[in-house]
Amino acid sequence: MVDEKLVKQFIAGIFILILLVFTFLIIRPIFMSIILGLILAYACYPIHKRLSLKIKNKTLSAAITGIMVLGVLLGILWFSIPPLINQIFDAYVGLQTFDTLGLLKKLFPPFFSSPQVSANFAAAYNNFVSNSAKISLEKLTNILVNLPSLALKALVVLITFFYGLRDGDKLINLLKDSLPFNKSTTNRFIQKSKDVTFSVVYGRVVIGIAVGILAGIGFFIAGVKSALLLSFLAIIASIIPMIGPWAIWIPVVVSLFVAGHTTSAIFLLFYSIIFVTVFENIATPLLVSKRSKLPTSLTLLGIIGGIIVFGIFGILLGPLVVAYLVVLFEIYLEESVNKSQ
Repeated sequence: MVDEKLVKQFIAGIFILILLVFTFLIIRPIFMSIILGLILAYACYPIHKRLSLKIKNKTLSAAITGIMVLGVLLGILWFSIPPLINQIFDAYVGLQTFDTLGLLKKLFPPFFSSPQVSANFAAAYNNFVSNSAKISLEKLTNILVNLPSLALKALVVLITFFYGLRDGDKLINLLKDSLPFNKSTTNRFIQKSKDVTFSVVYGRVVIGIAVGILAGIGFFIAGVKSALLLSFLAIIASIIPMIGPWAIWIPVVVSLFVAGHTTSAIFLLFYSIIFVTVFENIATPLLVSKRSKLPTSLTLLGIIGGIIVFGIFGILLGPLVVAYLVVLFEIYLEESVNKSQ
């Protein structure tokens, strides 16, 4: 005889499984937008917290914070995207017309002693430039074609951002109730997670953006061509560990010296050393001094793997995933040591 209770449990399990599958299918296209909204909410939470102390209304405070952040982001995009696109095309034209082979022959004459090697390198270089331009144009076309989808994803980011600000405390409490640990372990996990999130979001990304912008100011003052594009590259380089803004401003200084712009080159050299490098070395330990720091090697591995899996957002998501895994291992080891004593 079939157990009626077992049949009901089986049907309930199938029903839950179907709901989970459909939920996964619904969430999957906007998963990255949700994560981005939550990270943005975390980064802007201190602003919301200060406003809520004065306004005494979390909904209004979250709305004002959201409007402020949205206004800043739209302003940056409105004024930076058109010149940035122009500078990208100018850089492409410059790469095509620049005598790269001649420069390399001067720097490394033994490698280009054979005419065949020089011809092969020139063909490979031209092919690389053409393919890069083709891929960039395809990406830009895809963005224009997918504008409605991007607009919906941007809306998801804004909604998640707003509710993440307003109900951040409730989300933390929900996470505490959902974790399969005892109260002490859960509190330690939450605190350690906050520390590593702070370290990655502020210690790596926010400081990286600030350092890149500071380097960009030097490019503008020195009158460097494609200063906006170089500023964007400096921001990316500043976020990635073991690279830093020096990977951008040192070649720029060298190119200024080679081009005969000695005054601009000397100014940019001293500006980058005194302001950019010093600010980076002071701001990082000052902001992340009492917070858990993820080892540089793991941060770099997280960024590389994150970019491969998530694209450009992997610069942020990759280290966070690795950081949370490290936290789980730390807590597991602590629990093991406590049990053995």
